[in-house]
Amino acid sequence: MKNKVVFIVHYYPPINSSGAKRVEALSKYLTRWGREVTVITTTKTAADGQFTEAIPSGVNLIELNGLGVLKNSVEGEGVHEPLYTGNASFKRRLKDFVMNLLGQIPDPRLPFAFSFLNPFLNKRVRAALESADVVVASCPPWATLLAALFVKWRFGKKIVLDYRDQFSECHEMPGSAFAKKAEKVIDKFLVKRAGALVTISEPMKSYYSALADNVFVVTNGYDSERIDAARSSHPYSQPANGGVVVIRYMGIVSPGRVPHNVLSALDSMRMEGTLPASRIRFEFYGNGAVLEDTLNKSYPELRHMFHFYEPIPYDEALGLIATSDYLLFSETSSKGSLSAQGILTTKMFEYVGSGRPIIADISPMALAGATIQKASDFSIVSTDPSDFKRFFTAPGFLMPPQSQVSDFAKGLSRETQARQYAEILDKHV
Repeated sequence: MKNKVVFIVHYYPPINSSGAKRVEALSKYLTRWGREVTVITTTKTAADGQFTEAIPSGVNLIELNGLGVLKNSVEGEGVHEPLYTGNASFKRRLKDFVMNLLGQIPDPRLPFAFSFLNPFLNKRVRAALESADVVVASCPPWATLLAALFVKWRFGKKIVLDYRDQFSECHEMPGSAFAKKAEKVIDKFLVKRAGALVTISEPMKSYYSALADNVFVVTNGYDSERIDAARSSHPYSQPANGGVVVIRYMGIVSPGRVPHNVLSALDSMRMEGTLPASRIRFEFYGNGAVLEDTLNKSYPELRHMFHFYEPIPYDEALGLIATSDYLLFSETSSKGSLSAQGILTTKMFEYVGSGRPIIADISPMALAGATIQKASDFSIVSTDPSDFKRFFTAPGFLMPPQSQVSDFAKGLSRETQARQYAEILDKHV
C-alpha cells in the first residue's frame, strides 16, 4: 500500500479552476482514507484565477515559486487575463505568437520543474520526496511531468504521469509542425520512464498505449458530497405558469464550444414565429466573450435572451447548476484525433451529477455525448438543429422534470474514481 503520496501539480486550490478539481478530490479522499498526502504546487497569484477554493483538510500543501523557494500564494499580486478576449494585452499576444510557433514547449512553469534539481532544494520539499512511496504529476502543464522525471532521477522514486489532456497531438493546442513533432518526442521520452500512466478516457488511453505500457483510465467525475449539499440547499422547483425557463452554462466558451446548432434552431424558430423568447433565458457564468461576439455578428436578434456573468465560487456554481431548468453543454465533437475524442470535461460530470436535464450540442457518437445520453432519459444530445427545434417546441419543455440522478450517473463520483486510483497506485506501480 502506497501510504505516502506526493502530487506535483500547477492547478490546485486556492484557485477556482476546473483543472484543479481532479487532484483536489484525489488528495481529499486519499487523506481521508489514512494516507499521508503532500501536494507540491506553484505559487499562485490573481493572474491564475480567483482564490475561492479551500485546501482539503489534512493535505500537506507546499507552494514553490519559479526558483523553488517557499512562497505562499498571494491573491493581490498579478492580474488575470481571460482567454479569447478581443482586447488582448501585449503579453497575451506575445504568448500566442510563441505558442503558434513553438507550441507548449516553452512553458512558464519550466523553472518550477528545474527547481527540483536544485542542490539547495527546500528542506520540506526534500523530506516529502525522500519519504514518498510514489509521486504523481498531473498534466497540463507538461512542466509537472518533467518535474516528476527529475524527482525520479534525483530521489529514485516511482512516478505516475496523470494526463487530464494529451500533451502531444493535443487538438486544442497551437503549434507549428516542428513544435508538434518535438512535443511527441518529449512525450515519448517522459512516458517511457514512468511507472504508470493514468488518462481520463479510453481514447486517450489508446493514444498513450501506443507510446508506453502500463496505461490506465480513471475518468474525471463530480464530487458527490458537494453536489448533494448543493442539491439539498438549493432544491429545484419548476417555473410557475408563465415563468421563465433558465438554461445555464458554466465555464469558458472557447471557439470549439459555441453551441452553433442550438443557436441555429433558436434563430429558425424566431423567423417562423414559434420562439417563446420571453420565456427562455440563457445564463453564462465565466468567460463568454467568444459567444457574445458570435451573437453580435451572426444572431443579433437573439442577443437579448443571453446573459453573461463573471466566474463564481465553485459551491455557488453548483447551487446554480442544481436549480437550473436545463444545463447547456457544447464541446468539440470530432473524430479527427484521439485527443478530440477523449475529452470528458469536469463540467460534464457535474452536470450529470446534478440530475438536471442537459441540452448537449454534441454528437451522440462522441464519448461525451454518449455519456450524457446514457446518464439521463430527459437530456437531448444532437448536432441537428431540427432536433433542438422539436425539443424547444415540445409540450413539456416549459415544465422541466424534477432532478433525477441515475444509477449510471452515481457511479461517476470522484470518490469512486479515487478508489480506482488508489488501487492503481497500490497494485501497478
